[in-house]
Amino acid sequence: MMRPIPNRRRGFTIVEIITALTIIAILGIAMTKLVIGQARSFQMDNGGRKARAAARSAMNILITDLRMTQDSGGITALDATNNRRIDVRVPIVFGTVCSFTASGAILALVPVDSFQMAAAKYGGYAVRRSGGSFTYQYSAAGSGDTIQTQGNGSCHGGPKLYADTVTVSGRTGRVVSVSPGPPAGTAVGDMAFVYQDVTYEFKTSQMYPGGLGLYRVIRGRANTDTLSEELLAPFTTTSRFNYYMSSGVAGTGYATADRPTATTPAATAYHLVRGFQIVLAAQSPDTTPGRTKPQTATTTTAVFFKNTRVQ
Repeated sequence: MMRPIPNRRRGFTIVEIITALTIIAILGIAMTKLVIGQARSFQMDNGGRKARAAARSAMNILITDLRMTQDSGGITALDATNNRRIDVRVPIVFGTVCSFTASGAILALVPVDSFQMAAAKYGGYAVRRSGGSFTYQYSAAGSGDTIQTQGNGSCHGGPKLYADTVTVSGRTGRVVSVSPGPPAGTAVGDMAFVYQDVTYEFKTSQMYPGGLGLYRVIRGRANTDTLSEELLAPFTTTSRFNYYMSSGVAGTGYATADRPTATTPAATAYHLVRGFQIVLAAQSPDTTPGRTKPQTATTTTAVFFKNTRVQ
């Protein structure tokens, strides 16, 4: 009689189990390092994008205002300590002089975006006289600086300067009365514009302690408004303004107009400034794991004034 042969099932030996676990551990470590590396790479790219975005956004805001600045009288103050602040007069809307008295003038203004006018703060007005440059009118005390909307009939007499009747994209011009009185030599028909006083400054950020923020202040009449608006942050301490100066003017010492200087010009030479070089040294708002400090991205741009006189 034959006995059946038992079916022996062979299991894994201890050596095979250890080998399998070792292989799985090696693969797990490799995958973990890969995931961590990819995550850090994403964080680094994201930090770089944030830094570059801050620099680009700041550049767009600055260029809009600074291009409109006049070289003659457009700059009111510059920071001579670390080149982090500029005070400029930014035109809001242009027009012509309809009439004037010793205490004020009537201007016919061309169409302008209504939101722009509503958000602006009147700093004064300027009239372009026969010499070709604008003369700014403002009251140091601020009590005499006003702008009021007037009826169109205020500008429809005499030489009939009807800039206020122009309509562009659904927007129409307007007539305003401004004070104080116009500069000597003003004539009916002279070009004029209304402006606001604006300060741009790099100073300690309120949003990101330890970095600098770019602040914008529309100061209003005779610096009556000092509310600072932190536009963007953070930036490093190397952010600054440099200056493009007019060349070829005897005795100025500025030989080239296409090379910026880091030396702040004296107040008597502000009229020689033709534009700004803006160094926007932005940094990411946080520190990427594995790094000791935030990432940085420096953008350098130049803004030249559109309204300049021939030297």
